[in-house]
Amino acid sequence: MIRVVLVDDHPVVLGGLHDALRGLPDMEVVGSARTLDEARTLLDDARPDVVLLDIRLPDGSGLDLLATPRTRPPAFLVLSSFDTPRYVAAAVELGAEGFLLKTAPLADLVRSIRRVAAGGTAFESRHLNVARDARGLRLTRRERDVVEGVLAGRSNDEIGADLRVARKTVEAYLTRLYRRFEVSSRTELALRVEREAWTVEE
Repeated sequence: MIRVVLVDDHPVVLGGLHDALRGLPDMEVVGSARTLDEARTLLDDARPDVVLLDIRLPDGSGLDLLATPRTRPPAFLVLSSFDTPRYVAAAVELGAEGFLLKTAPLADLVRSIRRVAAGGTAFESRHLNVARDARGLRLTRRERDVVEGVLAGRSNDEIGADLRVARKTVEAYLTRLYRRFEVSSRTELALRVEREAWTVEE
């Protein structure tokens, strides 16, 4: 069963998504939120597999949720009314697994939820080039600290001690990095970093 959380500030959209997904045998809507603050609390409590995420919320950008490390990070599928490369690139750079317009057919939405829940990505064809470019090795400074620990052969406990964070926080960073760069292990991540240059976001 795929546990889904809905984050959108429009009641009609929330109701429509809930009704559309409620009858599917492999999905369960475990909660919905209309603000960033509500969503942060809900993600910690509901432990979803997939989050359907709107960008524009009353108290900030939904994309801020992607940057929050979690012990068990969900897959994020961004649903937006705005078909702009800037939004697609921002979503990808922050680690979203998919980007879909709210006008997409229900079949495409369901297919995308299943795909990101299984560890894949879901971008519409016209977004693929933007997503591919944005998925270059662009790391936040803290992500680079974690990657440098991996390159040095340090364990998650040792990296956590160096950065003064819990081991589970290091694991959360690594999980997001694996998804973003489509690797499945520390070794694969290290090989990509050594093979390709990366930049650090200030």
